[in-house]
Amino acid sequence: MDIPALKVQLPPIFNRLCHEITVNDTVIDWIDITFEQIGNATSCPPHSHTWFEFNYVLSGYMITSFGSVSRTIREGDFFLIPPGVVHSHIYTKGNPHEGFSFRFRLRELNGPSSGSIYPRLARLGSWRVDGYRDSSGLLDHLQYFFHDAAHGGSPLGLQLMLVQFLEKLAAVQQSDKQNIPYEAELPDQLVKKVEIYMEGVYGDQLNATALAASLHMSYGHLSRLYKRRTGMTIIERMNQIRLAKACHLLEDPQLSIKEIAAKAGFPDIYYFSKAFKRKLGVSPSIYRKQLVQSN
Repeated sequence: MDIPALKVQLPPIFNRLCHEITVNDTVIDWIDITFEQIGNATSCPPHSHTWFEFNYVLSGYMITSFGSVSRTIREGDFFLIPPGVVHSHIYTKGNPHEGFSFRFRLRELNGPSSGSIYPRLARLGSWRVDGYRDSSGLLDHLQYFFHDAAHGGSPLGLQLMLVQFLEKLAAVQQSDKQNIPYEAELPDQLVKKVEIYMEGVYGDQLNATALAASLHMSYGHLSRLYKRRTGMTIIERMNQIRLAKACHLLEDPQLSIKEIAAKAGFPDIYYFSKAFKRKLGVSPSIYRKQLVQSN
């Protein structure tokens, strides 16, 4: 597969597919169909959408966080993010990955219809968010789609190929043989209590001893349990919450960097700047300038 050539040839064709299509009892709104264009970006801060986002890594890798769980998504891996799920991305310097993604909405059509497909596609709304290894031939389907798009396939035919792809994806989720290459537990009560505590103190210094005492255990024991169940330390998660808050505060031009550091709960501006650049690849001031330029 000649990815660079496809990235030049196919975007205009993909753009013509981005509108609503009705199939039996389902309205599918194709919002965006694209090969990823990362440019010089090193990260994408925590955010959510009102639509589904599907992403397949064709080469290289990227790091994606789903809430408090971070995964390295490598060549041949994919993920689906339902509406409302908070996620973020980190791209390695040099952008060594190529990916294909599409975004869409689903709506059930009112009135009588034969050949219902909505119940099957609606299952995607309860998709277990994680990184998955493709063991179901999804790449083969995508390659057929790319081939038809490059060789004059009709817009309707191409859209129907994507509908078939969604049905295949829904079937993967329902299969007992789905291949999940990562072990991740669903949030339990302990993790939930820690998350609630941290959400409530992000504007202040984290008192780890008080947190552990509130859960009737030592901090060392709590720290080990939390990392085992989420893949990150409590301090890492706390910094993730504070950095997300800082990104939001940087949108306010009236606040100084020092004020933002304090409001987000960092002990000082030096620690804030260092943590921000390590995670997002740029300093807070440069990030703010990029926000202004993008607007």
